[in-house]
Amino acid sequence: MMIRRAAIQDLEQIMQIYARAVQYMQASGNPNQWVAGYPSRTLIEEDIARGVSYVVDRDSVIEAVFSYIEGEDPTYRQIEQGMWRTNGSYGTVHRLASAGRLRGVAGICFSWCAEQAKLHGCSSLRADTHQDNRIMQHLLQKNGFVYCGVIHLANGAPRLAFERVAVALEGAYAGMQNPNRMNPGGAYEGTPNANGMNPGMPQQKQKGDGRGYGIASLILGIVSVLLFCTCINWVTGILAIIFGIIQITKNKEQGLAIGGIITAAISMVLSVVLYLAMWFGMTNAGITYEDLLYDQYDDSYDSDGSDPWYDGDGNGSYDGGGNDGWYDGGGNDGWYDGDGNDGWYDGDGSGGYDYYNDPYDYFRDYYDVQEPGGNQFM
Repeated sequence: MMIRRAAIQDLEQIMQIYARAVQYMQASGNPNQWVAGYPSRTLIEEDIARGVSYVVDRDSVIEAVFSYIEGEDPTYRQIEQGMWRTNGSYGTVHRLASAGRLRGVAGICFSWCAEQAKLHGCSSLRADTHQDNRIMQHLLQKNGFVYCGVIHLANGAPRLAFERVAVALEGAYAGMQNPNRMNPGGAYEGTPNANGMNPGMPQQKQKGDGRGYGIASLILGIVSVLLFCTCINWVTGILAIIFGIIQITKNKEQGLAIGGIITAAISMVLSVVLYLAMWFGMTNAGITYEDLLYDQYDDSYDSDGSDPWYDGDGNGSYDGGGNDGWYDGGGNDGWYDGDGNDGWYDGDGSGGYDYYNDPYDYFRDYYDVQEPGGNQFM
């Protein structure tokens, strides 16, 4: 495998690689960088003619293509929201694209360009990319480039600008690459701007390595499945989903969170199926919720007479039918009933404390006031 200048015979393979790159950008959330036929066939022919187009050749098969140009790039004269790390000569990498068959090919290209820049006395290597091209931003940082600010193309479109120092610099701003081509970082990673502040790299927040929310999500999901026949499963299920979403959002580990969300969803589906089955079963049997809860006929305190308390047919205690009930109204041996058959305090005189026939009777007992032909007391 080698890097060589592109030849006109390579043009078809090169254009196929660029066409694939455009499709890949659009599919990965970067549809606005290479548009309107860029890079055009004419532009690549000009690069080849100028000797600035290069390919990665592996057994006569092109794995990647890029343009490497030394000298001042007009679009790099002005930079906003930051500053370049060096002021000397530099080499620029443009139009890098891969065939997608060889891993690490971008690093191979960047390393080769950095060596060429150093060999030709350049202070650094520069590149730019679209703000939506997260993949290229990651590759640039991975290969020792540092974000420096925003530049504008000839048509005014903004691009994020990066620079990789090619030779060691004196002073605290060196930012020299280590043998692994990675910037060691430190307090001066990214040259401070005019206010002495690091301009920083606009990028998505990196996810952590924690698994706590994922574990909590999975446990709550399992609990919700075990409790699917109760209402509690909805509480645990919702919590499992919330913790799962937090885990997926904040951390790299997603397996536990996905498991928790799935089990919570299964629990909720099972509970809904159970409730529907119960509802259909009750409907087919002619049972309503009133029959189950506070039934006025078949439960305690009802009035149908099946021996409950306080019912109204007289077969139970305190009922009103008089059949052995307490305080009933039928008079058949009930207490305080009204028919006089041996009931207490009834009105016919056949029971204890009866109005006519028992002690303390109004006419026949002590404290009797008067009865014709009877005794008087006091």
